[in-house]
Amino acid sequence: MDRLISHDVVDDGALHRITLRDDARRNALSRAMFDELDAALGAVTAAVLARPAASCVLVAATGRAFCSGFDLGACVTDASMMGTFLQRLSAAVRSLRSLPCPVVVAVQGPALAGGCALVTACDVVIAGPGARFAYPVHRIGLSPAITLPTLRSHTGGGARTVALAPEPLDAAAARALGLVHEIVDDPTALDDRALAVSRQLLAKGPQAMASIKRWMNAHDGSCDVAALDATLAASMATGSSDESRAMLAETWAAMQKPR
Repeated sequence: MDRLISHDVVDDGALHRITLRDDARRNALSRAMFDELDAALGAVTAAVLARPAASCVLVAATGRAFCSGFDLGACVTDASMMGTFLQRLSAAVRSLRSLPCPVVVAVQGPALAGGCALVTACDVVIAGPGARFAYPVHRIGLSPAITLPTLRSHTGGGARTVALAPEPLDAAAARALGLVHEIVDDPTALDDRALAVSRQLLAKGPQAMASIKRWMNAHDGSCDVAALDATLAASMATGSSDESRAMLAETWAAMQKPR
């Protein structure tokens, strides 16, 4: 079976690249995808903590979408899966944000719902022309509250616009709100640019980078355990409601109809 996520270590152990590779499912966050993501993040965390020299993490994806969000089919089949996925997404976001090194993300296509949450957990967002950002979970009765601590760290008051936007935001709109830091107009150059930015960050003092990230996290509250727990609980409460289950079933049925 092909792996859904690759974890490559280059530059003499300094740079970790985590790549979502399930293009057939638009890199949906399934149980198997979460299993591999957890394993990769665990390995990265251990390696970064054990390394006295500079480190950097680059998150990327292949295919049409960066990440289309949760595997909704699994949530329809098993009603408990929504809560499980929310807990695992929260854990992944916390792992990325708490890493004591910069995390760069290259977004080549739509980053939706849980996919957008993963983007907000990163420190530097490099977007291609096809990048789109949205939380369309309201249509299945689910609150995206889980992502607010990290979303606000990028956008401040713009978090309301991103979370409630009726249509996905393109890269330019996301940049205007602070979510995207740089747009690469040539999609074929996105990976090279993200790699170049990562290597620029590797040239900086590792202790200084760890210190400033720690202080920024403290200042913006994106690693505040109480806030992360409360927003997770809010999303889980809506995800387990009768409203959400009915809207999810209706949405999933509509998605299965031939177009």
